[in-house]
Amino acid sequence: MFEWAFLSLALVLAAIHLYLGLFAAFVPDERVSTFLVIGVVLLVGPLVYVTPYWHSLLYLLGAGLAVYLGVIWLLGGMKFVFVGALTGAVATAFALLALYLFVRETVPSDQT
Repeated sequence: MFEWAFLSLALVLAAIHLYLGLFAAFVPDERVSTFLVIGVVLLVGPLVYVTPYWHSLLYLLGAGLAVYLGVIWLLGGMKFVFVGALTGAVATAFALLALYLFVRETVPSDQT
């Protein structure tokens, strides 16, 4: 169940960033490619996730990416507050879920 939520949040984040890169008129032209790359990265993650390899690494990479994007938004002056806050809420849930799944996968079951 948590894994499906993790994948769903990754796809929601990918959709937000792809929307910003492809359709949002308020995004400056020099930022379009950044949003597209982030969207594609967030789409590739679930594709790699369906393989039996790298789950714990993907959890950490996903959490790190979500935190990184939040810090960049905060340091960048918090432009587009509504979209940023919406993305931040989804990214926070995504990062917390990723960290939970990482701990659940790496800690032996007799210690939980």
